[in-house]
Amino acid sequence: MSAEYSKNQGVQVILPAGLPAVSPAVARGLLAILIELTEVPVLDGPAEGVSSDG
Repeated sequence: MSAEYSKNQGVQVILPAGLPAVSPAVARGLLAILIELTEVPVLDGPAEGVSSDG
């Protein structure tokens, strides 16, 4: 592919009209991937000394 060819070509992105339906297992998998790709710490539960009673 030449540089001239790539300059003249546009990028076409085709998106679905709505969001696809996913199963809970797929949703958990996608969420796990997003968490792995971020650098934000994820808490497994409440911090020590925090009451979960409300």
